[in-house]
Amino acid sequence: MKNQVAILVNKKMAGSIFKKETIDFLHSFADTNDFLTLPDAMNIDYMREALKNADACITCWGTPSFAPDMFAKGSGGKLRLVAHAAGSIKNLVPKEFWDSGCRLTSNAPVIAEDVAQTVLALVLNSLKNLWGFSKDTRNGQWSGGESSNFITKRLDGLRVGVVGASHAGRETIKILAPFRCEIVLSDPYTSPIEAQSLGVKLLPLEELLSTSDVITLHVPPVESGRHIINSRTAPLIRDGALFINTARGMLVDEKALIAELEKGRFFACIDVTDPEPPPADHPFRKLGNVILTPHIAGGHSVNGRHMLGDNAVKEVYNFLTKGLLKYDIRREMLELMA
Repeated sequence: MKNQVAILVNKKMAGSIFKKETIDFLHSFADTNDFLTLPDAMNIDYMREALKNADACITCWGTPSFAPDMFAKGSGGKLRLVAHAAGSIKNLVPKEFWDSGCRLTSNAPVIAEDVAQTVLALVLNSLKNLWGFSKDTRNGQWSGGESSNFITKRLDGLRVGVVGASHAGRETIKILAPFRCEIVLSDPYTSPIEAQSLGVKLLPLEELLSTSDVITLHVPPVESGRHIINSRTAPLIRDGALFINTARGMLVDEKALIAELEKGRFFACIDVTDPEPPPADHPFRKLGNVILTPHIAGGHSVNGRHMLGDNAVKEVYNFLTKGLLKYDIRREMLELMA
Protein backbone atom coordinates (compact mmCIF):
# COMPACT_ATOMS: atom_id res chain seq x y z
CA MET A 1 0.00 0.00 0.00
CA LYS A 2 1.37 3.42 -0.98
CA ASN A 3 1.99 6.21 1.48
CA GLN A 4 -0.38 9.17 1.41
CA VAL A 5 1.01 12.66 0.70
CA ALA A 6 -1.20 15.74 1.04
CA ILE A 7 -0.48 18.63 -1.32
CA LEU A 8 -1.37 21.75 0.68
CA VAL A 9 -0.40 24.28 -2.00
CA ASN A 10 -2.77 26.53 -3.90
CA LYS A 11 -3.35 25.82 -7.59
CA LYS A 12 -1.23 28.66 -8.98
CA MET A 13 1.70 27.93 -6.69
CA ALA A 14 1.53 24.20 -7.46
CA GLY A 15 1.74 25.04 -11.15
CA SER A 16 4.89 27.06 -10.58
CA ILE A 17 6.82 24.61 -8.38
CA PHE A 18 5.84 21.18 -9.73
CA LYS A 19 6.95 19.99 -13.16
CA LYS A 20 5.06 17.09 -14.73
CA GLU A 21 8.09 14.85 -14.19
CA THR A 22 8.12 15.77 -10.49
CA ILE A 23 4.43 14.94 -10.10
CA ASP A 24 4.92 11.66 -11.94
CA PHE A 25 7.77 10.73 -9.58
CA LEU A 26 5.68 11.65 -6.55
CA HIS A 27 2.85 9.43 -7.77
CA SER A 28 5.28 6.55 -8.28
CA PHE A 29 5.73 6.16 -4.51
CA ALA A 30 2.70 7.89 -2.98
CA ASP A 31 -0.97 8.65 -3.48
CA THR A 32 -1.98 12.30 -3.27
CA ASN A 33 -5.04 14.50 -3.35
CA ASP A 34 -5.99 15.47 -6.89
CA PHE A 35 -3.90 18.38 -8.22
CA LEU A 36 -6.91 19.44 -10.32
CA THR A 37 -8.97 20.04 -7.18
CA LEU A 38 -6.44 22.30 -5.47
CA PRO A 39 -8.17 25.54 -4.42
CA ASP A 40 -7.20 28.95 -5.76
CA ALA A 41 -6.51 29.95 -2.16
CA MET A 42 -5.48 27.21 0.27
CA ASN A 43 -7.65 27.10 3.39
CA ILE A 44 -7.85 25.28 6.70
CA ASP A 45 -10.92 23.23 5.77
CA TYR A 46 -9.21 21.85 2.67
CA MET A 47 -6.08 21.12 4.72
CA ARG A 48 -8.01 19.21 7.36
CA GLU A 49 -9.67 17.00 4.76
CA ALA A 50 -6.45 16.34 2.84
CA LEU A 51 -4.55 15.49 6.01
CA LYS A 52 -6.98 12.86 7.33
CA ASN A 53 -4.88 9.90 6.19
CA ALA A 54 -1.67 11.66 5.17
CA ASP A 55 1.76 10.37 6.14
CA ALA A 56 3.42 13.55 4.83
CA CYS A 57 2.40 16.87 3.34
CA ILE A 58 3.94 19.53 1.13
CA THR A 59 3.38 23.22 1.88
CA CYS A 60 4.62 26.44 0.29
CA TRP A 61 4.00 30.19 0.15
CA GLY A 62 0.26 30.72 0.48
CA THR A 63 -0.31 27.77 2.80
CA PRO A 64 -2.12 28.99 5.95
CA SER A 65 -0.70 28.31 9.39
CA PHE A 66 -1.60 24.88 10.75
CA ALA A 67 -4.21 24.99 13.51
CA PRO A 68 -2.87 23.97 16.95
CA ASP A 69 -5.35 21.10 17.27
CA MET A 70 -3.89 19.44 14.16
CA PHE A 71 -0.88 18.45 16.27
CA ALA A 72 -2.45 18.17 19.70
CA LYS A 73 -1.97 14.90 21.57
CA GLY A 74 -4.74 12.48 20.73
CA SER A 75 -5.63 14.30 17.53
CA GLY A 76 -5.60 10.93 15.77
CA GLY A 77 -3.62 11.95 12.71
CA LYS A 78 -0.71 9.94 11.35
CA LEU A 79 1.20 12.83 9.79
CA ARG A 80 4.94 12.25 10.10
CA LEU A 81 6.45 14.98 7.92
CA VAL A 82 5.75 18.55 6.83
CA ALA A 83 7.93 19.34 3.79
CA HIS A 84 7.86 23.10 3.29
CA ALA A 85 8.73 23.97 -0.30
CA ALA A 86 9.40 27.61 0.67
CA GLY A 87 11.77 29.05 3.30
CA SER A 88 10.63 30.33 6.69
CA ILE A 89 8.49 28.01 8.80
CA LYS A 90 7.98 30.24 11.85
CA ASN A 91 4.42 31.19 10.94
CA LEU A 92 3.58 27.78 9.50
CA VAL A 93 3.55 25.42 12.48
CA PRO A 94 2.17 26.14 15.98
CA LYS A 95 4.08 25.44 19.20
CA GLU A 96 2.10 22.21 19.61
CA PHE A 97 3.91 20.85 16.55
CA TRP A 98 7.20 20.43 18.38
CA ASP A 99 5.85 17.84 20.82
CA SER A 100 3.86 15.92 18.21
CA GLY A 101 6.67 13.72 16.88
CA CYS A 102 6.11 15.06 13.38
CA ARG A 103 9.22 16.15 11.46
CA LEU A 104 9.78 19.32 9.46
CA THR A 105 11.98 20.25 6.52
CA SER A 106 12.39 23.53 4.64
CA ASN A 107 13.80 24.72 1.33
CA ALA A 108 15.64 27.66 2.91
CA PRO A 109 19.05 26.23 1.85
CA VAL A 110 17.82 25.88 -1.76
CA ILE A 111 16.47 29.44 -1.78
CA ALA A 112 19.81 30.59 -0.35
CA GLU A 113 21.54 29.48 -3.55
CA ASP A 114 19.18 31.72 -5.51
CA VAL A 115 19.87 34.64 -3.14
CA ALA A 116 23.62 34.20 -3.57
CA GLN A 117 23.29 34.34 -7.36
CA THR A 118 21.28 37.56 -7.02
CA VAL A 119 23.96 39.04 -4.76
CA LEU A 120 26.62 38.12 -7.30
CA ALA A 121 24.59 39.79 -10.07
CA LEU A 122 24.14 42.95 -7.99
CA VAL A 123 27.83 43.06 -7.06
CA LEU A 124 29.13 42.67 -10.61
CA ASN A 125 26.58 45.02 -12.19
CA SER A 126 27.24 47.67 -9.54
CA LEU A 127 31.02 47.47 -9.54
CA LYS A 128 31.01 47.75 -13.34
CA ASN A 129 28.38 50.54 -13.17
CA LEU A 130 26.22 48.80 -15.75
CA TRP A 131 23.21 50.58 -14.24
CA GLY A 132 24.73 53.99 -14.98
CA PHE A 133 26.14 53.17 -18.40
CA SER A 134 22.79 51.71 -19.51
CA LYS A 135 21.01 54.87 -18.39
CA ASP A 136 23.56 57.03 -20.23
CA THR A 137 23.22 55.19 -23.52
CA ARG A 138 19.41 55.34 -23.34
CA ASN A 139 19.80 59.09 -22.98
CA GLY A 140 21.98 59.32 -26.08
CA GLN A 141 25.34 59.51 -24.32
CA TRP A 142 28.44 57.41 -24.98
CA SER A 143 30.66 58.01 -21.96
CA GLY A 144 32.49 54.67 -22.03
CA GLY A 145 35.13 53.81 -19.48
CA GLU A 146 35.93 57.45 -18.75
CA SER A 147 32.52 58.21 -17.27
CA SER A 148 32.69 60.62 -14.36
CA ASN A 149 29.59 59.07 -12.80
CA PHE A 150 31.39 56.14 -11.23
CA ILE A 151 34.82 54.58 -11.17
CA THR A 152 34.35 50.97 -12.23
CA LYS A 153 36.03 48.17 -10.33
CA ARG A 154 36.60 44.47 -10.69
CA LEU A 155 35.95 42.14 -7.79
CA ASP A 156 39.44 40.66 -7.56
CA GLY A 157 41.34 41.98 -4.55
CA LEU A 158 38.40 43.84 -3.00
CA ARG A 159 37.29 43.17 0.56
CA VAL A 160 33.75 41.77 0.75
CA GLY A 161 32.05 41.91 4.14
CA VAL A 162 29.35 39.29 4.74
CA VAL A 163 27.15 40.11 7.72
CA GLY A 164 25.55 36.89 8.97
CA ALA A 165 26.53 33.26 8.32
CA SER A 166 23.00 32.15 7.49
CA HIS A 167 22.31 29.73 4.64
CA ALA A 168 22.33 32.71 2.25
CA GLY A 169 25.46 34.14 3.83
CA ARG A 170 27.33 30.88 3.42
CA GLU A 171 26.17 30.46 -0.18
CA THR A 172 27.29 34.02 -0.89
CA ILE A 173 30.73 33.25 0.53
CA LYS A 174 30.90 30.16 -1.66
CA ILE A 175 29.84 31.92 -4.87
CA LEU A 176 32.22 34.87 -4.37
CA ALA A 177 35.30 32.82 -3.45
CA PRO A 178 36.43 32.09 -7.05
CA PHE A 179 36.72 35.83 -7.72
CA ARG A 180 39.82 36.03 -5.53
CA CYS A 181 38.37 38.69 -3.26
CA GLU A 182 39.08 38.89 0.45
CA ILE A 183 35.94 37.79 2.30
CA VAL A 184 35.40 38.81 5.91
CA LEU A 185 32.48 37.78 8.12
CA SER A 186 30.68 39.26 11.09
CA ASP A 187 28.57 36.72 12.98
CA PRO A 188 28.49 36.28 16.79
CA TYR A 189 27.51 32.62 16.50
CA THR A 190 30.35 31.52 14.19
CA SER A 191 33.47 30.14 15.85
CA PRO A 192 36.96 30.91 14.56
CA ILE A 193 37.46 27.31 13.46
CA GLU A 194 34.18 27.40 11.51
CA ALA A 195 35.18 30.68 9.89
CA GLN A 196 38.45 29.08 8.89
CA SER A 197 36.60 26.22 7.22
CA LEU A 198 34.53 28.80 5.30
CA GLY A 199 37.73 30.51 4.17
CA VAL A 200 36.87 33.83 5.80
CA LYS A 201 38.20 36.08 8.53
CA LEU A 202 35.96 36.99 11.46
CA LEU A 203 35.64 40.72 12.21
CA PRO A 204 33.50 42.81 14.54
CA LEU A 205 30.64 44.46 12.67
CA GLU A 206 32.09 47.94 13.10
CA GLU A 207 35.42 46.98 11.57
CA LEU A 208 33.73 45.10 8.72
CA LEU A 209 31.60 48.12 7.83
CA SER A 210 34.48 50.56 7.92
CA THR A 211 36.94 48.47 5.89
CA SER A 212 34.86 46.57 3.31
CA ASP A 213 34.47 47.58 -0.33
CA VAL A 214 31.29 45.49 -0.58
CA ILE A 215 28.89 44.83 2.32
CA THR A 216 26.08 42.28 2.02
CA LEU A 217 23.54 41.55 4.77
CA HIS A 218 22.45 37.97 5.51
CA VAL A 219 21.27 38.12 9.11
CA PRO A 220 18.00 36.26 9.80
CA PRO A 221 15.04 38.43 10.81
CA VAL A 222 15.33 37.84 14.55
CA GLU A 223 14.88 40.57 17.12
CA SER A 224 18.59 40.70 17.96
CA GLY A 225 19.23 41.68 14.34
CA ARG A 226 16.74 44.56 14.22
CA HIS A 227 18.39 47.76 13.00
CA ILE A 228 21.95 46.47 13.08
CA ILE A 229 22.43 49.19 10.49
CA ASN A 230 21.48 52.30 12.46
CA SER A 231 22.52 55.86 13.25
CA ARG A 232 25.72 54.56 14.85
CA THR A 233 26.75 51.92 12.30
CA ALA A 234 25.54 53.41 9.00
CA PRO A 235 28.11 56.26 9.11
CA LEU A 236 30.85 53.62 9.42
CA ILE A 237 30.25 52.41 5.84
CA ARG A 238 33.26 53.61 3.92
CA ASP A 239 33.10 56.10 1.07
CA GLY A 240 32.83 54.38 -2.34
CA ALA A 241 31.52 51.13 -0.85
CA LEU A 242 28.66 49.00 -2.20
CA PHE A 243 25.95 48.11 0.34
CA ILE A 244 23.50 45.25 -0.39
CA ASN A 245 20.48 44.07 1.56
CA THR A 246 18.70 40.97 0.25
CA ALA A 247 17.85 39.68 3.74
CA ARG A 248 15.07 41.60 5.52
CA GLY A 249 14.11 45.25 5.78
CA MET A 250 13.94 45.14 9.58
CA LEU A 251 17.74 44.81 9.74
CA VAL A 252 18.10 48.42 8.62
CA ASP A 253 17.04 51.68 10.22
CA GLU A 254 16.09 53.18 6.87
CA LYS A 255 16.20 56.76 8.12
CA ALA A 256 19.83 56.30 9.19
CA LEU A 257 20.85 54.59 5.95
CA ILE A 258 19.11 57.19 3.80
CA ALA A 259 20.91 59.99 5.67
CA GLU A 260 24.23 58.49 4.54
CA LEU A 261 23.05 57.70 1.01
CA GLU A 262 21.86 61.27 0.54
CA LYS A 263 25.46 62.37 1.05
CA GLY A 264 26.37 60.31 -2.04
CA ARG A 265 29.11 58.51 -0.14
CA PHE A 266 28.33 54.98 -1.32
CA PHE A 267 26.01 52.91 -3.54
CA ALA A 268 23.24 50.60 -2.34
CA CYS A 269 21.23 47.72 -3.78
CA ILE A 270 18.08 47.24 -1.72
CA ASP A 271 15.81 44.23 -2.32
CA VAL A 272 13.90 44.36 0.97
CA THR A 273 12.30 47.22 2.90
CA ASP A 274 10.31 47.73 6.08
CA PRO A 275 7.43 47.82 5.35
CA GLU A 276 6.96 46.29 1.91
CA PRO A 277 6.25 47.76 -0.49
CA PRO A 278 7.75 51.15 0.41
CA PRO A 279 5.63 54.26 -0.24
CA ALA A 280 5.63 55.70 -3.75
CA ASP A 281 7.66 58.70 -2.57
CA HIS A 282 10.21 56.66 -0.61
CA PRO A 283 13.81 57.91 -1.09
CA PHE A 284 14.95 54.41 -2.12
CA ARG A 285 12.82 54.86 -5.25
CA LYS A 286 14.40 58.21 -6.14
CA LEU A 287 18.05 58.33 -5.05
CA GLY A 288 20.47 58.02 -7.95
CA ASN A 289 22.87 55.88 -5.93
CA VAL A 290 20.23 53.25 -5.04
CA ILE A 291 18.97 50.26 -7.00
CA LEU A 292 15.64 49.10 -5.54
CA THR A 293 14.19 45.71 -6.46
CA PRO A 294 10.86 44.24 -5.22
CA HIS A 295 12.01 41.40 -2.91
CA ILE A 296 13.00 39.05 -5.72
CA ALA A 297 16.40 37.80 -4.53
CA GLY A 298 15.40 34.23 -3.72
CA GLY A 299 12.85 31.69 -4.89
CA HIS A 300 11.32 33.68 -7.71
CA SER A 301 13.05 32.42 -10.85
CA VAL A 302 11.21 29.97 -13.13
CA ASN A 303 13.70 27.12 -12.82
CA GLY A 304 14.39 28.07 -9.21
CA ARG A 305 10.73 27.45 -8.40
CA HIS A 306 10.99 24.03 -10.05
CA MET A 307 13.97 23.25 -7.82
CA LEU A 308 11.80 24.00 -4.79
CA GLY A 309 9.20 21.48 -5.90
CA ASP A 310 11.85 18.93 -6.79
CA ASN A 311 13.55 19.22 -3.41
CA ALA A 312 10.32 19.04 -1.43
CA VAL A 313 9.35 15.83 -3.23
CA LYS A 314 12.85 14.45 -2.80
CA GLU A 315 12.73 15.11 0.95
CA VAL A 316 9.34 13.36 1.18
CA TYR A 317 10.65 10.38 -0.79
CA ASN A 318 13.84 10.00 1.26
CA PHE A 319 11.93 10.30 4.52
CA LEU A 320 9.14 7.87 3.66
CA THR A 321 11.44 5.27 2.08
CA LYS A 322 14.65 5.67 4.10
CA GLY A 323 13.82 7.76 7.16
CA LEU A 324 16.30 10.43 6.03
CA LEU A 325 16.04 14.21 5.78
CA LYS A 326 18.67 16.55 4.36
CA TYR A 327 17.24 19.81 5.70
CA ASP A 328 15.70 18.74 9.01
CA ILE A 329 14.52 21.58 11.28
CA ARG A 330 14.66 21.14 15.04
CA ARG A 331 13.06 23.26 17.74
CA GLU A 332 16.39 24.53 19.07
CA MET A 333 17.18 26.02 15.64
CA LEU A 334 14.23 28.44 15.69
CA GLU A 335 15.94 31.26 17.61
CA LEU A 336 18.47 31.79 14.83
CA MET A 337 16.22 31.12 11.83
CA ALA A 338 14.24 33.38 9.52
